[in-house]
Amino acid sequence: MGLALGGTLTTLSNVRFRWWPLALLGLALQLAPVPRLESLHAQHVAAVGLLIASYVVLLTFVALNFRLPGFSLIAAGFALNLLVISVNGGMPVNQRALEIAGGPRYLATVTDLLEHGGAKHHLARDDDVLLGLSDVIPVSWPTRNVFSVGDLIAMFGIAWVLAAATKGPAGRHRLRPGATRQGSDAADRPEAVAGSRSA
Repeated sequence: MGLALGGTLTTLSNVRFRWWPLALLGLALQLAPVPRLESLHAQHVAAVGLLIASYVVLLTFVALNFRLPGFSLIAAGFALNLLVISVNGGMPVNQRALEIAGGPRYLATVTDLLEHGGAKHHLARDDDVLLGLSDVIPVSWPTRNVFSVGDLIAMFGIAWVLAAATKGPAGRHRLRPGATRQGSDAADRPEAVAGSRSA
C-alpha cells in the first residue's frame, strides 16, 4: 500500500524499531515445542503459559514502539487475543466457521484439534466465554483459515505500519538519508568554502 502511494523500500529499510528482538522472541515462544511433563494437565498449563508469555513479550515490543502509526491497532488485536486465550485456556475455534473455511481439509483439521488441540486452539466448548472474540471468522480463500477479531485488527495494524514505514515522514525511529554525511556536506557548501578562504 505504501509503495502504491509513492513510498519506497529504501524508506522502509531506514525505519528502526525499538527492541525489535522482542518481536522475534515472542514469535519463537509461540512456535516453541511444549515440554513433555508427567501429567496432561501440567503439559497443558505449560503450553498455555508459553502462549500467554509470547503475547506479553509481543505487547511489550508494541508498547515500546507505540508512537509509530499502526502499533495502536496491533496492541488492540494482541490484547484481545491474549484476553480470550487467558480466560479459556487456549483460543476457541468455531466449528461451523472451520467447516466453511476448511473445505476438503475440514475433517482432518477437526480431528487434529480433537486429538492435539487444547493449548493454542481447541474446538469451542459450552463453557468457553467471549466466543465472539474467538476464531469465528472463516476465510476460505486463499488461506482456508479461521481468524479472530483480534487477528484481523492486528493484521490491519501491521499493514498500516508497513505502509507508513515506506512513505511516512522521518522521525525518531528513521535514519534520514545522508545524515551520516552531514558534516562532510556542510564542508562542501559554497558558504563554508568562502568562509575558509576569507580566513
